[in-house]
Amino acid sequence: MKKFLKINLSLLGIAVIGYFIYVQYQKSASLKNRIHVNADSVLKVGFHDFQKSILLDALSSPMFYWDNADFSSSSKDVEDKKEDKKGINLKPYSLVFYTMKEVKNTLFTTLPIKDSEAFNAYALAYLTAKKVTIIEGDYTYALDEKTKIIYAWNNENLAIAYAPKKSFELCKPVFDDVLLNKKLISDTGHPYLKSLIAADDHVTYVKDSSVVHLNFNDGNAYLSGVMYTAQPKEFNESMKYVATPEASLLLYMDANFSNTAHASSVTDLLKDFSFFEKNNIEADSLVAKSTGIVSLAVKGTTLQTDSIVTYEYDDNFDKVATVALQEKEAPSIFLNIASDTTLKSYLKKQGAIENGVLKALPMYLFYEKDTTSEVSFATQKETLNHPFKTGSYFFSLSANFKSLQKDLKIPKADKLAALLKTVRINAQQVEGNKIVLEGSLTAENNEINIISQLYFGLQKTDSIP
Repeated sequence: MKKFLKINLSLLGIAVIGYFIYVQYQKSASLKNRIHVNADSVLKVGFHDFQKSILLDALSSPMFYWDNADFSSSSKDVEDKKEDKKGINLKPYSLVFYTMKEVKNTLFTTLPIKDSEAFNAYALAYLTAKKVTIIEGDYTYALDEKTKIIYAWNNENLAIAYAPKKSFELCKPVFDDVLLNKKLISDTGHPYLKSLIAADDHVTYVKDSSVVHLNFNDGNAYLSGVMYTAQPKEFNESMKYVATPEASLLLYMDANFSNTAHASSVTDLLKDFSFFEKNNIEADSLVAKSTGIVSLAVKGTTLQTDSIVTYEYDDNFDKVATVALQEKEAPSIFLNIASDTTLKSYLKKQGAIENGVLKALPMYLFYEKDTTSEVSFATQKETLNHPFKTGSYFFSLSANFKSLQKDLKIPKADKLAALLKTVRINAQQVEGNKIVLEGSLTAENNEINIISQLYFGLQKTDSIP
């Protein structure tokens, strides 16, 4: 008996050591030759860490998974999986994304190709089905207009760019570096790889010395981290904002447009949104006439009067327009933009404000509110005096999902509101160039991993009585 126990304990010890070696190897192998040597920032999604958390959760709460998981699998499904040879692992141990300074608002990722023949066949079938044109050259590439994804590959690697502007020319220098010149980080002593290998978090973001972690636990997701700005005190340590007590959603932020770098980066970001072009608003003018302080709140509902135009025929068979007034319920939304006195005049000149109503947001009537230091709008016609408060965060978001869904009544969002409770994200400028991030997302069930709750909860079909 003792001999039997010794053998089993030895085998168990070997298995544990083997698993530890496997994990350490995969932590490094899944990150080497995946990141451009000049990457500006990196983001790691730890698929293995996700799977480990879900497995442990399933062991501690087996009935939840038994009741929700679908274990059925037809012989056709099994056969399809056997035949589904892609030549590439699309679910690696860890998936890492990176950004480049030269290509703004674009995420890149690199995946190794194990079997080029199989991958080329898979890529041809996949992209042909999506009606995406494949172009041959020094390497093969394809641009998916619908998903805004650019694919480029040779026999060794697949490079992917998630680019809002969908420009191959902008991304080509990066593709050339990755596919032709192999400018990828292979040294595990590199600061980015050292940080990512050491991190056991579900999601890890690294930029120079800045590190942010995101983990999904039983009943909550938790965000934490420290970021360092290029210059000290880039954001204000406190700010005054318009507060709405007991709001279902409250967002306030101070982008500090007195910092020219911030104003420039926000201008570049807003230029990519078609909303401003459609409403004849120039992003640089909007930023130049604002301080960077914005607050948005949702609390309760209000009644708005809509004009509905119908057409009838008179006795002479002439078509006559008839205007009828109809009341509809709308969420009470309050928007405040701190600015100088010229912003309101600019919006009126551009036609964004007409007869005291913000025309740029057509879903609801946003009435202009006269204040001394703010450009304010609200869906509630009556003027309410919301107090000014001073906060220590330059960014803060908080929401109660049930109350918010009750106010907004977003179609098909009832499931999400039933699963989640609250969200809270704060960012604070502290000493020097240090910024502290902290946030949480809470779910209704405190005993089940929040990812599993969302995955199974959102898959459930609505029953028809």
